Amino acid sequence: MTLPEQNFNANGLGNITGRQEFLNRLPMFSGAPAGVTKMFAYLAKREEYAQGEIIISEDTRCDRLFLIMSGKVDIFHRHKGRRFHVQLLGPDSINYFGELAMLAEFDWFFSARAWTDVVLMTISREAFTKVMERFPESYPVVVQKIIKLHINRFADQGSYFLSHISPEAWLEDPPQ
Repeated sequence: MTLPEQNFNANGLGNITGRQEFLNRLPMFSGAPAGVTKMFAYLAKREEYAQGEIIISEDTRCDRLFLIMSGKVDIFHRHKGRRFHVQLLGPDSINYFGELAMLAEFDWFFSARAWTDVVLMTISREAFTKVMERFPESYPVVVQKIIKLHINRFADQGSYFLSHISPEAWLEDPPQ
């Protein structure tokens, strides 16, 4: 078993301070007390995936938040035997997925694969619970940020779908 400190040897995140600075730049953690981000930085794990590799599959149990450190991740969904692209995520845009895994147990309702080689920082639901138990005053603020970020993701996905929908799907208001 590797300790969290040993999981980050690249991308300038080889120490807790580097990981904490990375977290502080993310909307979900910005403005959080230093103790909160430091503890998340210590408990976080590093995961690497090669281009084309599946990161998560829909209908499997969710268990962690994914933060994109480098590379791009394709979010997709299978419907009626077809694969539908939902979103392309990267460090310079929406750079996280799986945020709802911090708040509830459920099965993934989407899949994610490495669009390019990708390096992720992950935070397990268990780690999230430990940090929030230690800093209960931060819980409402963090939950509110997670919900707002998910709403932003939902709006971004909705815009993507509406801009790619076939003309047959557009229905005008019925005549008066």
